[in-house]
Amino acid sequence: MIKLYDHPLSGNSYKSRLALNHLGIEYERINVDVFKGEQNDPKFAALNPNKKIPVLVDEDFVMWESNALLFYIGKKYSPNDIYPEDPRTHGLVAQWLLFGKTSIDPNLAMARYLTRFGSGEEHELQQLAKCRAHGMQALKILDDHLHDNEFLAGDYTIADIGCYPYVHLGPEGEVDIEAYSSVMSWIERIQSQPGYISMED
Repeated sequence: MIKLYDHPLSGNSYKSRLALNHLGIEYERINVDVFKGEQNDPKFAALNPNKKIPVLVDEDFVMWESNALLFYIGKKYSPNDIYPEDPRTHGLVAQWLLFGKTSIDPNLAMARYLTRFGSGEEHELQQLAKCRAHGMQALKILDDHLHDNEFLAGDYTIADIGCYPYVHLGPEGEVDIEAYSSVMSWIERIQSQPGYISMED
């Protein structure tokens, strides 16, 4: 059985849980309390030298980096409806997952972190303002694309699963996602998918 090292507040861990639940795959969750520094434990560091969650362990195979985990889960259990095999759609999935890691997560996830857990010092407030501004730029790109597309790469895929968590969590970083109507409709469509679970589940 797959083991997933995660934390309930981690949007990155949530991505893997969304994919696994959509596919109906049983897995074991192992909590890593990052607020207590458990990611620095030598046993965990042996799994991921970058000392971050999530980490996926499938028998003797170990992987980390949240969006890479989505590719692995999708491919391992293919054929399925969230992992397209044709080159063009597969390329679009990769495009949006990389966009998620270069433009969505660094800004919306960091805005959330600084808002909820930051010190409020001046340098953090300056960083927070930049994250919110750049996060809104990413949301505008998403919104423009989703105006004419129900999902990021055609049908519902791991691209949507990878980009959804920190967009959905935008309000926790005091980013007004409701200003982006197409993004809001996309969120509703994702939440209506079979196997959907919330972060709290």
